[in-house]
Amino acid sequence: MNDSTDRSLQFMAGGGKVGALMRVHDWSSSPLGPPSGWPQSLRSVVGLLLESRFPMFVAWGEALGFLYNDAYVEILGEKHPKSLGDRFHDIWHEIWPDISPLIASAMAGEATYRQDLPLIMNRHGFDEQTWFTFSYSPVRDEQGKVAGMFCAVAETTEKVLAEAALRESEQRFRLIADSAPVPIWVTKLDRNRSFANQAYLDFLGLPFEQAINFDWRKVLHPDDLPRILQEQIAGESSLKPFVLEARYRRADGEWRWMRSESQPRWDAAGKHIGFIGVAHDITTSKRAEIELRRLNETLEQRIRQRTSQLQSSEAQLRAILETSHQYQGLLGLDGEVLYVNKIALVGIRAAARDVIGRPFWETPWFTATPGMPENIRGAFLKARNGSEVRLEVRLRLPVGDRHFECVMRPVFDQDGKVSGVVPEAVDVTERRQAEELLRQSQKMEAVGQLTGGVAHDFNNLLTIIRSATDFLRRRELSDDRRRRYVDAIAETVERASKLTAQLLAFARRQPLKPQVFNVGSQVETVAQLIRPLVGGRIAIDVAVDGPEYFAIADVAQFETTLVNLAINARDAMEGEGRLTFSVRKSGAIPVLRGQPARAGDFVAISVTDTGTGIPAEHLAAIFEPFFTTKEVGKGTGLGLSQAFGFAKQSDGDIEVASEVGRGSTFTIYLPRVAIAESGANLAAGASEPASAGRGYRILVVEDNDDVGRFSTELLEDLGYTVRRVADADAALAILAENEFDLVFSDVIMPGMDGVELAGIIRTRYPGLPVVLTSGYSNVLAENADRGFELIQKPYSVEQLSRILRKAMSERIAAR
Repeated sequence: MNDSTDRSLQFMAGGGKVGALMRVHDWSSSPLGPPSGWPQSLRSVVGLLLESRFPMFVAWGEALGFLYNDAYVEILGEKHPKSLGDRFHDIWHEIWPDISPLIASAMAGEATYRQDLPLIMNRHGFDEQTWFTFSYSPVRDEQGKVAGMFCAVAETTEKVLAEAALRESEQRFRLIADSAPVPIWVTKLDRNRSFANQAYLDFLGLPFEQAINFDWRKVLHPDDLPRILQEQIAGESSLKPFVLEARYRRADGEWRWMRSESQPRWDAAGKHIGFIGVAHDITTSKRAEIELRRLNETLEQRIRQRTSQLQSSEAQLRAILETSHQYQGLLGLDGEVLYVNKIALVGIRAAARDVIGRPFWETPWFTATPGMPENIRGAFLKARNGSEVRLEVRLRLPVGDRHFECVMRPVFDQDGKVSGVVPEAVDVTERRQAEELLRQSQKMEAVGQLTGGVAHDFNNLLTIIRSATDFLRRRELSDDRRRRYVDAIAETVERASKLTAQLLAFARRQPLKPQVFNVGSQVETVAQLIRPLVGGRIAIDVAVDGPEYFAIADVAQFETTLVNLAINARDAMEGEGRLTFSVRKSGAIPVLRGQPARAGDFVAISVTDTGTGIPAEHLAAIFEPFFTTKEVGKGTGLGLSQAFGFAKQSDGDIEVASEVGRGSTFTIYLPRVAIAESGANLAAGASEPASAGRGYRILVVEDNDDVGRFSTELLEDLGYTVRRVADADAALAILAENEFDLVFSDVIMPGMDGVELAGIIRTRYPGLPVVLTSGYSNVLAENADRGFELIQKPYSVEQLSRILRKAMSERIAAR
């Protein structure tokens, strides 16, 4: 290497492993050409990124030749080092439809920025869902013209997945907390509550809006108030779990002893943000504890007087225990049973002689339940050491399995030493059964509501099909009307198929994927669908400003968001008013929730109502999960948080403007894109007419006779030679003796299913294509990566013809 060459590569000096690789790289096949011919502007950018520890790359020239640094190697994965100097499109061809509009903007001189952009990338030999935050900046040459683009990028996949997991966790917490029989609450640093479950509301007898702002000191017993305030301040200041026990007045006026347990809450950065608490009603045990304490005092006094009085005190203890409504007893320091009250003996169907004098953990209560004796003995030892122990147990008793809430309390003598242990248990079996029945009832009510709605929609569709088929039976129909009725049946089947897909998506039984769609058309479709939902007294207007606007997002979630906003608007207008959907282009997302404005190309979708409006003090919390201004039982508080999450995940945002008494406007901002070429091709392919089968031999495997007959006739009409069998075993037997060009099989069949059959065919008859079909979209989604062609029922003749032709052409090309 001569001196001139060395000087030409000085800008590559350092730069770690990639810099060393660039200095010896063969640039003859790169669109960038040899480094000695690179302009100074490119050299400066390369020198900058090679010295940076942050992932960076530069794409230069018309072919966008690709150069990067060491930090970017991890993002490339197995694409490194062959990507060095290659064309940008060839390196990231799988995400090109997602990033090409951004690249075009940068090459046109406009910097772009994306936060948490979802991308399906293949960098380790397989497709994986990723998220990235990056900026594309134009780079100008010596003449001031844009000659390339520079990118600083950070992968945010782990952060996005963590945020999604957090949202799901919060939803599960709300559902679990509302089903709990004990009060649960969450507080902020200012001690105001941000969440309270149904048991909490029932205890106070207040609606949610009042309960979360309620001052508990108003129902705290005056005798307990000074002590509780002091203990609460100390507990919160310690930033450790703490327990409070006090008397509170319930909604019906009764004073109840409550034991509250509070745990500090921390955010992801380790910052303290408040507390979460749960309360238990300990009135019964507290009263017994007070009685025992009084008894202990009596016992201690009489022990000091004379030993003979101890027997009298024990008799008094037994008298107290005998009048209790709970299972109670008295244990010695070795764990032997000294006394058991009658209610406990009756409950376990045992006599006193069966338990007195035996170790407590060896009594019939526990010996019939595996593992229970060890747990009870451990609890006894803790109580003997002076600690109060609480536990929940399920026992196998002669009357069947029973659930108990148990506590073991130490009994102290006049010197403060433990002289015995009092076990206490409450049978809570019926309460748990009632809670389970309530949970099942709520579940069935929800299923019933969903079933009713689905039945209504499907009955409407079936009415159209039934009417069309009745008309088609008339002989005097003209060809034009006959075609209209046939088209109506086909269109209704498509709508029924779409409804089924949406139900499965709601049930998380199929994957949802973003796609490019016409925003205006989609809004108009949703507006038509919700007309029966909002009622006839609400006028609906749709205004689309300008030409067709396209965005990329999950269409099902977009529709769900609009429906949620429409339902909220209907409730705010109390069933009467005007609901307006508008679509327009926007050059930026305004300043929202303290975030700076974002310049870019967006589609703004607004939903405006003439309802009661939202108070200003609620606007800051309107998108928080579970926040709702509706009455208890009339809203989950998840609709607006779903809209917020959808907008943010789609690299957009959502804005709310409202004035009390004058209505509200919610505006969703989505990134605007040009209609993707692949999407146009797909749409064109979807409308292709069915083509002739040219005599190809097809084996149909379908156990349903009606479906099998129609499939066979359809394929024969297309020109295929068809043979049909009812199960996988028969298909394998025929394949062993006959040649076929393709196998078309259902997935769900008795015995061996279609996926297993396809796997055997792949092994025994390499190159023989298999097309699978099913009405279960989750079955198709689970097997999408098996390498077989898939088609979902119901399918049209055009769809079936297209996928068969595709599978057949791939086989011919492979020969």
